[in-house]
Amino acid sequence: MADAATFLGRDELLLPFRRGFRWAWARRGLDLTVRMARTSALVVAPHPDDETLGCGVSILRKRDAGRPVHIAMVSDGAAAPRSGISPAELAAIRREEARQAGGRLGVDAEQLHFLDFPDGGVCDQVDEVSARLAELLEACQPEQMLIPVSCEGHPDHNASGAAARRAAAMTGYTGQVLEYGVWLWTHWPWTRGYGTEGWSPRRVFGDPVDRVREVRPLLVDARGYRERQLAALAEHVSQTTPDEAGNAPTLPASLLAASTRSPVEIYLEVGALDHLA
Repeated sequence: MADAATFLGRDELLLPFRRGFRWAWARRGLDLTVRMARTSALVVAPHPDDETLGCGVSILRKRDAGRPVHIAMVSDGAAAPRSGISPAELAAIRREEARQAGGRLGVDAEQLHFLDFPDGGVCDQVDEVSARLAELLEACQPEQMLIPVSCEGHPDHNASGAAARRAAAMTGYTGQVLEYGVWLWTHWPWTRGYGTEGWSPRRVFGDPVDRVREVRPLLVDARGYRERQLAALAEHVSQTTPDEAGNAPTLPASLLAASTRSPVEIYLEVGALDHLA
């Protein structure tokens, strides 16, 4: 508990600095709003809720424009910390939460694909995940695929992104592949180490400046859409509220702030941050 409290305290302390770097990064960005709304998509979500956190605005824009969106939930979400609930119960809860959130995003239940790989074990089944995603690509024929950024740090996210890229190669997919961040926003502005690398002048000052200078993000205007995204996120009760023991929600403040308060939703060209993986 002490380690978690330390992380949460540091997370809150860093919030204004993270917002500042995100703002500076977005200033160099290229607007993708119109194209995003006009294209059908397959969204690859490592866990139920990642689609809402990382792509909620874009999903809403696509559905408002009448474009089809399919969402592949790679893992069952059963390993998330939640006191008093068995893994099997949590998996069932998160599946229903995802259905409710999908409805809020305008995605019908038939377009939600639960692959049910074990939460925390996706990296051990990349070949199998790739095969399932390849099947979906061929069945859905999306114009765009939205996948986790390669340096998320979370093993399931990294493995899901790698599997999606492999599926695209296997099928000869010629549509646009873009990467989105979720846990990316919780490492001190987009640095190596996923919170495990020691602090140094390079990490504190050099890495953030390098990120702002080296990659131009792709931006989707979020104005007018955050309230609906938040309504969808609120359906993921198991991840956004304290558990019965009073433990803090799974999703930290910096992740929620980056995912729901910024005026833009951010994407990257596929592979743009591979050097940080």
